[in-house]
Amino acid sequence: MQPTATQLTPDNLRVHVIHYTRLKERRMHMEQALRDHGLDRFPVAWVTVHDREDVLANGAYDRGDWGDPQSIAAGSISLILKHLAVYREVAAEPDAWHLILEDDVLIRPGFVSALEACLTELPARWDLFYVGLGCSLHVPWWLRRTGRRTYWRGWKPGLLWGGGGCSRCTEAYLIHPNCAERVLASHFAKPPFDRPIDWLLNAAGAALQIHSYWAEPPLVTQGAFESWMKDPHLNPAAKNHA
Repeated sequence: MQPTATQLTPDNLRVHVIHYTRLKERRMHMEQALRDHGLDRFPVAWVTVHDREDVLANGAYDRGDWGDPQSIAAGSISLILKHLAVYREVAAEPDAWHLILEDDVLIRPGFVSALEACLTELPARWDLFYVGLGCSLHVPWWLRRTGRRTYWRGWKPGLLWGGGGCSRCTEAYLIHPNCAERVLASHFAKPPFDRPIDWLLNAAGAALQIHSYWAEPPLVTQGAFESWMKDPHLNPAAKNHA
């Protein structure tokens, strides 16, 4: 099921924040951002399971249990596992909208009302709804329509726009409970992994024919912080597990 009400309330919207526990400044940033944009009135779940240290524990990463260390970073695997953990929560609560935010996003003013306006345009059959800017990917100008906020992207790679498939990075998006279940039941949710979460969803999109939609203009941007992976003070093992 999926709620049909597009007026967002604490009863029908869940906010999931993907967070790496060690980066306490990001927690502070996101707590303030949620307050500033009125998202703190909704139930907020901080996703802190599957931190990078858990991926590295007991030599599992070096053995290749999670994926080829030469092909995918431990931090990327951590991020995949955190998103999949959210999908399990989404599947367990199918009557709510579920907004997923990564912990370095910048939320644009008027977010809640803009999101409500977008939800009125989503059709009954949707799987993923990307509301973030994601690598500066936009719906091309020739497809945009006055007064319209939501656009079908689909799953097909190789279009003239949209990168490698259905995703627009994963800093801010909603996922339908049925889609969460389909991804979890597929091999895309099982290690070994060979690509980051956004490209994993592109591959899943093509295989599962995921109906993805993009918000234009985007409601969220990314990059509140320089990546911790580049900072040896935050990530002492960067040279070995970048």
